Amino acid sequence: MKPFQTIILTAMVAIIAGCSSIDCNIEGRVLCHYDIQDADGNSGTLNYPVSVSLLRTEADNDTVYINQMANASSFDIPMSYGADKDNIAITLHLDDSTTITDIVWIKKTNIPQFESVDCAPRYHHILQETGSTHNFIDTVIINNSKVSNDASVSNIHIRLRGSGY
Repeated sequence: MKPFQTIILTAMVAIIAGCSSIDCNIEGRVLCHYDIQDADGNSGTLNYPVSVSLLRTEADNDTVYINQMANASSFDIPMSYGADKDNIAITLHLDDSTTITDIVWIKKTNIPQFESVDCAPRYHHILQETGSTHNFIDTVIINNSKVSNDASVSNIHIRLRGSGY
């Protein structure tokens, strides 16, 4: 083999070996799963369209994550990476001009999950404590405290006050 061919072959092998073969997890989004229940703990559905806003204090701005979802029996909300407490506003749209809002707060521990330096950061969470205001929500219950990228797990149960919501 000629020296030029050897250099080209060596360079090609180095380029191929240098490429990252790490496949980052496509399920990297970590969502907290909320289920709606009636006052007795049975599966429920909201009769009014619901909006959910993430209340972020670091920039004093809110983000509407769900906007007027009809017939909601559950929803998934992303959790913050760095904050030890998340706040969300759940708003029912009773008609065009009337809304009712409850604030749900969740205290949590953030656990970093490392895959590779090539992948975006990802965190799992352990829910510690939760609560809410009580306009239409009666109780907020932690069903499964481990929040990961497993969307089949119900993390929080929201029990409604009465049956009119």
